[in-house]
Amino acid sequence: MADKHAVVRTDLMSGTDDRSRLVSIKYLGADGKTPTAIDNGNILKVGDLVEGEREVYVGAAPEASTALKDIVLVASPEVLYDEHKKNLDDFVNEAGTICRGYRLHQHDGFSVTAGALDGEPAVGETVNIDAGTKMKVGGTGTKIGTIKEVATAGRYTYYYIVID
Repeated sequence: MADKHAVVRTDLMSGTDDRSRLVSIKYLGADGKTPTAIDNGNILKVGDLVEGEREVYVGAAPEASTALKDIVLVASPEVLYDEHKKNLDDFVNEAGTICRGYRLHQHDGFSVTAGALDGEPAVGETVNIDAGTKMKVGGTGTKIGTIKEVATAGRYTYYYIVID
């Protein structure tokens, strides 16, 4: 059974200990104006500050040529308000909410389930930026990193990616 939403672990992300590597971001869809839901484990291009906000940035779907320094990994705390939802893959960053983004830094590592990836993940495959919020396995866009390990934890299969 496929997961409902992608799941992320911030295994070795510098933002875990250094809060200056975190970004508050609001995904405003393809047009940059429409609040849109997004799964954890997806990526966003950091834009300008949201009008009227001091520290919240506009998040947009990146293009294949987007520089790595302009990308964040969406990894908000999974707080489930619906008592019927109990699993990590029940969580989605709702449209209009402010998400937590981790800036990508060389040698950092994170894990995602297959729902955050476009393509067939396997150890040794590269993960790249593509046109969209999912990371592309293979492809020709800006390189994010390499899948170093596949691990199962509970009911989830995670792909551990090290940023190059």
